[in-house]
Amino acid sequence: MRAATIRCAQTLTPRSGCAPFARRGSARRCCATRCRIPASAVFIIVCGGGTVGYHLAQELLDRGNEVVVLEKNPARARELHAELGGMVLSHDACEGRWLQEAGVNRAQLVCAMTGHDEDNLIIAQLAMMLAGENCRIIARVNDPENAAVFRTLGITEMVSATDLVLSMIERDVSTGGGVVHLMRLQECGHELVEFRFAPESRALSRPLRELKLADHGCSVCAVIRGGKIIPLEPNLELEVGDEMVALVEIDRFDEVRQYLIDPEFKVEVS
Repeated sequence: MRAATIRCAQTLTPRSGCAPFARRGSARRCCATRCRIPASAVFIIVCGGGTVGYHLAQELLDRGNEVVVLEKNPARARELHAELGGMVLSHDACEGRWLQEAGVNRAQLVCAMTGHDEDNLIIAQLAMMLAGENCRIIARVNDPENAAVFRTLGITEMVSATDLVLSMIERDVSTGGGVVHLMRLQECGHELVEFRFAPESRALSRPLRELKLADHGCSVCAVIRGGKIIPLEPNLELEVGDEMVALVEIDRFDEVRQYLIDPEFKVEVS
């Protein structure tokens, strides 16, 4: 029996390690989720049924996708039965045989969402070997310092709650202007960044042509002023409160931030 196959009238035994979820208070909705999968649905394997994996699976199912959850803790797997609509395998995703049982060969997306970086690394590497050529693999990184290890081993799509929170803090409390890391394009070595300009930012009142951002590995995508996107022109001067969205070379981000956001230090000679 294929664990990833969804059948409306199927009753699975505990021995199989796989059981249909039941949507909270709504068996009808559960049935609809499981049986009326649109042609555009994506088959996704979520590894890890903790808080992150649970909410991710719930949202993916609500959007009409076909989802299999792998959760090695039997007690947690039983809890999930009453919360979601889909299928669960109560096995360890760090073992390739259970990824195969889940249908990794036809998966379009594998999400390694456990609370342990070492497990997510193993899962992602196994998925790279077992999944189809066009399968995307996204790994959760709990400790940002481990991101370099993931990249070295070929895992380029990562999510880090720590980095996201730090970005928000950086934007909200930074005295030298704000920075938000929107998206990392690892394969091309760039990231999409939002810069917000405070009164002391050194790039203020200077036309874009004078800044010569391309020489610093930065390409401006948009400037937002008062909630509206304004046309990009060579003579456009940045103002306090402006937000700039730009593609920045990852290795030159610190250089660009210092050039645009940090205060201009002046030395007065008496």
